[in-house]
Amino acid sequence: MVLIPFDPADVQFQEEDRWEWWDSMRDWFAERGYTLYDYIPKSESKKPNSYWRPSRSCPGPVDFPYPHMASDDDPAGFRNNYGNGRVVFAQDDTGRHLAIKLVKGGSEEIKILKFLKDETCPSSLHSFPCVLPVLDLLSCENHWFAIMPRWSSFTFSPWFPTLYHAVLHMRCLLQALTFLHYHRIFHRDVAHRNILVNMLLAFRDPRSMYRKHFELEEQGKLRYALFDFDRAIMLDEETYGQNPRLPIHIVDRGFYVPPAERLLGHRDFDPFKYDVACLGIYFDRVFGDYIPDAPLLAPLLDSMLTANVEKRFSAAQALAFTEYILENTSPSIPSYKQLPVWRGRYYERDRWKGLPDDFISTWVSHRDDSFSPTIKFQIWLVSVPWVPAWHALYGCRYIYGIFSGIFYRIRCTFRNVLSKI
Repeated sequence: MVLIPFDPADVQFQEEDRWEWWDSMRDWFAERGYTLYDYIPKSESKKPNSYWRPSRSCPGPVDFPYPHMASDDDPAGFRNNYGNGRVVFAQDDTGRHLAIKLVKGGSEEIKILKFLKDETCPSSLHSFPCVLPVLDLLSCENHWFAIMPRWSSFTFSPWFPTLYHAVLHMRCLLQALTFLHYHRIFHRDVAHRNILVNMLLAFRDPRSMYRKHFELEEQGKLRYALFDFDRAIMLDEETYGQNPRLPIHIVDRGFYVPPAERLLGHRDFDPFKYDVACLGIYFDRVFGDYIPDAPLLAPLLDSMLTANVEKRFSAAQALAFTEYILENTSPSIPSYKQLPVWRGRYYERDRWKGLPDDFISTWVSHRDDSFSPTIKFQIWLVSVPWVPAWHALYGCRYIYGIFSGIFYRIRCTFRNVLSKI
């Protein structure tokens, strides 16, 4: 009997069929100590869609890396109706909440998850590299089930109590990126949708949820983590070299405006610097409005987003700068009461506008001027849907690369001939 009759990477599927398949695996997981949430099909649900809900309560406080929990409707308050067909939620023998992901054997993702299983299962917050831990891996028919703690995707809902806590959030994500890049893992999909926080809160009253969130944040008990490695690549040195470069076509435009390399049709790119720029785009979109209260965010964001890739921060450099920001940020500066959202593009924001002249002169070396009017015009061309400008830019760069190489070799040959005369 074939237990897994489909390709996990297939995005064309009927949600109800996939949920029913997961429900049919209930006994298989129970034999291994995991209890899937109860599946409530649409035909039996009072909700518009089918959903999953825990079958029992979680027994009080749990140790890290399991999530902090609070609810006035437990256990039904932790039900879930979202899914991509590859992930469901479950509980272990003690009732702790888990996420189970189906991964294809032999894939780049399972190679990375096997590595993370050995490297990201800390016993305390202090040793946590801010990458979602892999607790267990179960083999099944050339596939794997990755067992991870269930964390929440509501990473800033409610919002941070103070500016200091917002910068702590930034530090967590830079710690994650520094850890991944140290181990030569290119995430390739750094975005808000791939960030989690170690809590599960389910209150009918939003004010109760806000109070609990603020309480956990102020106590320093929350940690944020990157996850989802279905697009990631482990760039081993033997295959990719010490300083890897990858063809630009392997990254798409993404949910937000992409980094400069993708916008301007570069032929290839530094994958680690690309990850940093993607995280910088997220930071600018969410925290850019804080710059008047935290001016040091201006040089940090400019150094993460510059189109001059050679000057762009690495993840480790950005992390060190963020530590400096924390040292110079008062924990008492209040946060905004709701999420500030920058509506423009990251390369259009003047992050230095209104900052003191002495501050600007101190940090002028970090001020980015790489997005010149010419560059912005090229970006505008790419954004016009009826003009294949991105392909034109890519083609021009490709042709330029060929001819510059030819001319370089001719010049070297001519110099060698002259030197022998």
